[in-house]
Amino acid sequence: MMNGVGLFQEAITLVASDRGGNALLRGADMMRRAADSGHIAAANNYGAMLHAGRGVRQDLVAARAYYNQAANAGLPTGLFNLGFMCFHGLGGPVDHRRARFLFLRAAQQDETDAIAYLGLMLMSGQGGDADPSAARNWWSRGASLGNSRCAFNLGIAHAGGHGSPQDLVKAWRWFRQAERLGNEGATKELRRLERAMSAEEQDRAFRRAS
Repeated sequence: MMNGVGLFQEAITLVASDRGGNALLRGADMMRRAADSGHIAAANNYGAMLHAGRGVRQDLVAARAYYNQAANAGLPTGLFNLGFMCFHGLGGPVDHRRARFLFLRAAQQDETDAIAYLGLMLMSGQGGDADPSAARNWWSRGASLGNSRCAFNLGIAHAGGHGSPQDLVKAWRWFRQAERLGNEGATKELRRLERAMSAEEQDRAFRRAS
């Protein structure tokens, strides 16, 4: 009889095989059994399967419970996933205060999707006091780790003067980084920003980029 680790490894193989049908169903069942045995990564993965309805019937309440199991063990992706559910009110009530706490714990472990959400909540004051300076600092951290949404959000913040004076050159630089990281929306923002920039601002931005 396989233990939790063995069940998890076999479940990963079956789910990743992309054969669909019986393999996916068997993988989901093994993932559940591994999660129920206390395997933390399996709890997060099975929560994701329940969330998406992959290999199992979609069940957001159960997904939230399995994410909670992973989050309680401190798994960064589990913290983010549970925070996401709390933020959007999936599988339970909206709880912005708890979402912000969970995103912070995940962000402290460099979970970049959590960093992107945490920055939004700090900028707007959702779930606690607004702190635009902290929002920009977190987004800068996320961008340095390769998260395009963090770089994009910094572009929006500087372009709109959110939490600091408007700076179109800095905005251009962050949109440019977001574009390089694969953010499709950044290209549109760059073109829009270039139309709004003075010739001197464009020169400063382009020289800095070269």
